[in-house]
Amino acid sequence: MNIEIELNLNKAEFDQPFATYRTDLSCGPTDDSPHSKISIHDPNNDISFELGRIEFTLAQLFNGQRSFTDISQCAKEQLRINVSEAKLKAFQHKLVHLGILVIEGQQSGLTRDPATGITYGPLKRYFLINLIQMNPEPILNSIYNRASWLCSKSFFVVVMVCICWAFVELFSQWGHFTRDVENIYSDSLSWLIWHYPVILTSIAFHELGHALSCRHYKVKVNDFGIGVYLLLATGWVRPVQKNWSKLTDGQRAITILMGPIASLLYAAVGILIWRLSEPNTAINSMAVVMVVASSLSLIPTLLPIFNGDTYLALTEYFEQPRLRQRSVKYCRDKLRGRAPEVIENEALLYWSVCVATFIGWILAWWGVALMVKRVIG
Repeated sequence: MNIEIELNLNKAEFDQPFATYRTDLSCGPTDDSPHSKISIHDPNNDISFELGRIEFTLAQLFNGQRSFTDISQCAKEQLRINVSEAKLKAFQHKLVHLGILVIEGQQSGLTRDPATGITYGPLKRYFLINLIQMNPEPILNSIYNRASWLCSKSFFVVVMVCICWAFVELFSQWGHFTRDVENIYSDSLSWLIWHYPVILTSIAFHELGHALSCRHYKVKVNDFGIGVYLLLATGWVRPVQKNWSKLTDGQRAITILMGPIASLLYAAVGILIWRLSEPNTAINSMAVVMVVASSLSLIPTLLPIFNGDTYLALTEYFEQPRLRQRSVKYCRDKLRGRAPEVIENEALLYWSVCVATFIGWILAWWGVALMVKRVIG
């Protein structure tokens, strides 16, 4: 590739602050092809982009110290392309708008997903409280080296038997359990003492299930976090996409499944404590909250309207990255009379996902409103 464009030097560029490539972005090839694009994920707004390899390398030349002239020279030496000042300015403007490059003193980055138009970036920036955010590799290696049996098939069978037994026991005592739930959640707000500690530890177990299964398959996990977004606790694990995409379909399915399995195991422990503890005691109340809160916290990740385990499984099954965004964009463009032609099955998939997403979001926010009303009213 050779772009021949005349360089027009402009002294004014030296009076302007230089752009810098963001090193906190998560990057990786979209597939194993040597010509694959680079996927870039912005942790500030959960938006992902794709750049060509040359574009990506060119973006990394912006280090906050180089002028357009310097970058042009580096591009010529390293990438064997000639890029004019005008082209570099346009390229910088585009990447600053996307948030891939930043300029000191200037606001950059999208505050809403360009495919859906849902403005959630500012809310996340101001209302997401990061309680834990770390590179979990040292901890994962320590756990796996000392207890690799946690990832064995025999241990998985034992876990599933325990989960099944616990929930059979729960449903056999359903009347007793529902009375305890009513007493704890109706009489006072004392359940709030246990609620967030239980939710957060449940999420930690859930994400650890994902992370440890990734470690078992030698997939590096470079980000592990737990936070509170408005009234909702949330968690995340980000494996290195390049390594994760090399797993077989079955192995990827297992890494997705291990999160919900860990959450169910956590709830099963709560059921066991509830059955063994004395009624109307603090530990009995904690056990009830463990079962209720951890089960409820599992629901969002199982609903495909959220970026959870079920949604990830759907994108893998249909081989459609950013399935929800593609669906909303297709339906919006179709209603405007300018949607691209797609095969019939894809059109049906896009419409189904789009309609289900909007219905799901309405129901979800209605549920949140009812919960807030119950707490404050």
